[in-house]
Amino acid sequence: MTRSLPPDDSPEPRRDQQPGNLTPTDRRTVVIAALCGAALGWLLMSVFVVTDSFMPVLPWSLPAILGLVAVAIWMYARQLRAKVADPHREVPPTEGLVSVALSKAVILTGAALVGACLVYMAHFVGQLSVPYPRQRVVRGGVTAVVCALLAWAGWRLESACRVPHDGDEAT
Repeated sequence: MTRSLPPDDSPEPRRDQQPGNLTPTDRRTVVIAALCGAALGWLLMSVFVVTDSFMPVLPWSLPAILGLVAVAIWMYARQLRAKVADPHREVPPTEGLVSVALSKAVILTGAALVGACLVYMAHFVGQLSVPYPRQRVVRGGVTAVVCALLAWAGWRLESACRVPHDGDEAT
């Protein structure tokens, strides 16, 4: 008694759709990361509300540090793009893989932090006439913008990792 599987009639998957291939980060993934960040931010804010604790104010150093990281990643993306496009220079495989992993991590981290900052701002936006909540809305807004720039820098790095096709070099 032997069992046999029915023949596979499904069409052959395209090369770019096979599992395990690296693909650019799509918008749906970025939106899901932002929603997850918003959910975690809401959960953390709920803990402060339930315990009746003083909610901390975001320090100005947070957007400053994230902004420096975003600028550094953007500059590295420009350098890597020039290196990849130049046929006389070689990009080590390890550098390429690390760059792709870094870019995906930065995109998703930036998106998650944007979601968390938006929830932080939304919690206090109804109390703009009071100084402390207004301060939290301003700092949360600045941090959200910087986090969006961080995600954009990661996206630039991810696009810099793509090797141009032969037809792209002629243009």
